Amino acid sequence: MSMKMRVLTATKKGKLIALANVVAKKADSYKAVDVIPPAYSCERERLVVIVVTAKAVMESSFNIFVADLSRDRTQNVAFIVDGTPENAAKILESAKNAGTHVHENVLYLNGGLPFKFLKKYTDEEKAKVEAWTEEVLASLA
Repeated sequence: MSMKMRVLTATKKGKLIALANVVAKKADSYKAVDVIPPAYSCERERLVVIVVTAKAVMESSFNIFVADLSRDRTQNVAFIVDGTPENAAKILESAKNAGTHVHENVLYLNGGLPFKFLKKYTDEEKAKVEAWTEEVLASLA
């Protein structure tokens, strides 16, 4: 199922970056996985998936990006989060306040150690991410 969508990351954890690529491949994303802020702006995307390590205080560039996720930029946002539900709630609230639809099913993963070169994930984690991706895409069909 192909649609105009992007997968963006805000993490330094290699496992999460590798799993972001799993989402992009499963969803047949038309652009490669990018970081926030992305090299190319999001304009009229049907879906933006954000893979993020949620901290109590996020970087200002991330906060600005999320606060600017209006319906003109993207109709829907879905999150894969490494962090506490409390920290994630702040990010989700910011996206909702921007005016975009935030997918209710947030996928929480343990991102592991903060090293970009550690890109190992288990078959179970991959299956979980693929199933979540299918569910998000099906909800938009």
